[in-house]
Amino acid sequence: MAEEATIKDVARMSGVSIGTVDRVLHNRGKVSAQNQQAVMKAIKTLNYHPSQIARALVNRKSNLKIGICIPQVEAEFWADALRGVESAKKKLLPFGVSLEIEFTYNYSITNQKEAVKRLLKKNVNSIILLPSEGVGNGLDQIIPPEIPYATVIEDVPDSRRLFHVGPDDHSMGLLLGRLTHLYAGPGFKSIILAANPQFLGTRRRVEGFCSNVKRLNPTASVLEICDIPMRSEKAAYDYIFDITVRKIRQYPDMNVIYVTNGLTQWAAAAVKSCRKCGKIQVFGYECTEMTYPFIQQGLIGATINQRPAQQWYNAISIMYEYLTGDRKIKNPIFPAECSIIIEESIPFVKPNEILNL
Repeated sequence: MAEEATIKDVARMSGVSIGTVDRVLHNRGKVSAQNQQAVMKAIKTLNYHPSQIARALVNRKSNLKIGICIPQVEAEFWADALRGVESAKKKLLPFGVSLEIEFTYNYSITNQKEAVKRLLKKNVNSIILLPSEGVGNGLDQIIPPEIPYATVIEDVPDSRRLFHVGPDDHSMGLLLGRLTHLYAGPGFKSIILAANPQFLGTRRRVEGFCSNVKRLNPTASVLEICDIPMRSEKAAYDYIFDITVRKIRQYPDMNVIYVTNGLTQWAAAAVKSCRKCGKIQVFGYECTEMTYPFIQQGLIGATINQRPAQQWYNAISIMYEYLTGDRKIKNPIFPAECSIIIEESIPFVKPNEILNL
């Protein structure tokens, strides 16, 4: 059986934008006679039918509301994520779509539940969020079944979530295991700084790293896995800096530090403060203010940037298309495209670029 045509198909066939097709369908705004004729011809050829959800939204003249629950903990990382939200907001504004945004300032499920309740009071049609405490978050109990929700970055695969946009954490751990092997050589000695250990993604990154190190570099060793609590931004920065300094003193022959999230630069700053540049290399994630300088100084060997702005932009776009009937969710996993940042890739990697779906 052939798949139903979508608004994207109509726009492609008629040679106009999706916005122009939308204006023709809903008699909203000016469209040239030539474009209107092209759109109507494409609609007839493709036998396109706007979704019942979309028609209902137009008929009752109410805006489509997508609820966003986004943390504000690691300032640089979440500022980049919010940039993706704002880009999607600007893109969808001409379609009568509003984004209702609620912030949390830690990774506590209690605070997240309160934020979700505030979104529900605003009569949102769907919710997009990062589940604060991983698999034990209980979101299915507080989000009504009729409200579809999606997860970004951290997934809860056994929940009712509609889809997930995020990186393959196990593969990223495998990749950093290989990069560490290539940079540090045989028999390196490392510690792992595991931020947000309650997250499934963190555990998968650790598992991937350890398994590839064991396979590629059997004489290497992981001396200790240290949990890094993320109760607040400042506490997390202070904690990872202090524990890095303590572990450098505890393990004088350690030459690798693997950080499981965007706190990589703070571990590198601790290495620098201990005057271990050239003796200890840090490997981790994201692209923050000091990533490039620390790579150029030899403090950071490599990072993987998961491009949070792009992930949130994609999640909002997918949810909008689902609500309007222009996308069917066949596979609920939408992998995030990541970038490897090393000294040689700095001139051409564009971690902050946002691409349209």
